[in-house]
Amino acid sequence: MRVTGAMFPLLAATAFCFTATDARASGEDPQLSRLNNAGHSLKWNWTPPGRTARYGHAEALIRAPLSSVRTQVLDFPHYRDLAPEKFKTSRMVAKDGANIDMYFQIPVMHGMVTLWYVARFGAPKTIAPGVEQVEGKFVRGNIKDMNILLTMKTVDDKFTILSCDLMVVPNLPAPQSAVDEELRDAAMNGVDAIHDRAQGSSVTYAYVSAPLESEAKPSEKLGEK
Repeated sequence: MRVTGAMFPLLAATAFCFTATDARASGEDPQLSRLNNAGHSLKWNWTPPGRTARYGHAEALIRAPLSSVRTQVLDFPHYRDLAPEKFKTSRMVAKDGANIDMYFQIPVMHGMVTLWYVARFGAPKTIAPGVEQVEGKFVRGNIKDMNILLTMKTVDDKFTILSCDLMVVPNLPAPQSAVDEELRDAAMNGVDAIHDRAQGSSVTYAYVSAPLESEAKPSEKLGEK
C-alpha cells in the first residue's frame, strides 16, 4: 500500500482528504465508492467474469480524463518503467496496424530463472459507454499462458478509474499463493505507475461530485447572481 499525500499535510487536510466521502457519488458506482473509501489503490486476486483462470487485480482512481490515462496505457515503449522491479526487459518487437507485439523478461526465484513471453496488444475497445479496454494476449514464450486487461472507466471529465487484470501461468511448479501474490503486486505496480504519470503526481484525490441543481442555493446556480 502506498502512503499518498503524506508530504502534503495542508492539501491532505482539504482537497485530498478522504474523511468525507460523497455519499451520492459512492452510491452510484460501487467501484468508485470502494476506492474513495480506501483512499488508495487496491489489489486482490479473482477470476474475472467470462474467464476461467485466476488473475491478479488492481484498480486506482486517477484525477485525469480518460484520454490522458489512455495515452499512458498505450505508451508501450515505456512499459518496463511501469514496474522496473518486475521486468528485466520490455521492448516492442513487431507492429501490424493497431496490433503491437511486446517482448517481456521477468526474473523469478530471486533471479535464478527468467520467464519470457511475447504479448500482442490491440487497439482500445469500447466495451460500454465511457469504458475502454486494452488487452494483451499470449503469442509465445517459455510460459504456458498469459493475459492482461487494462480497463479505463470514465467517472467524469476530470476522473477515471483504471483497472488491471493480469494472468500468467508459468511452466515451473509454484504454489498458487506465490503466483497470486506476484500477479496482484505486478497489477498494482502498473496501475500506480499509470496513475502517477497521468496525473503528474502520486497524490490520491478524493472524488466529490458537483451538487445537484435542486440542492444548490439560488446564488450558486449558473446564470444567477
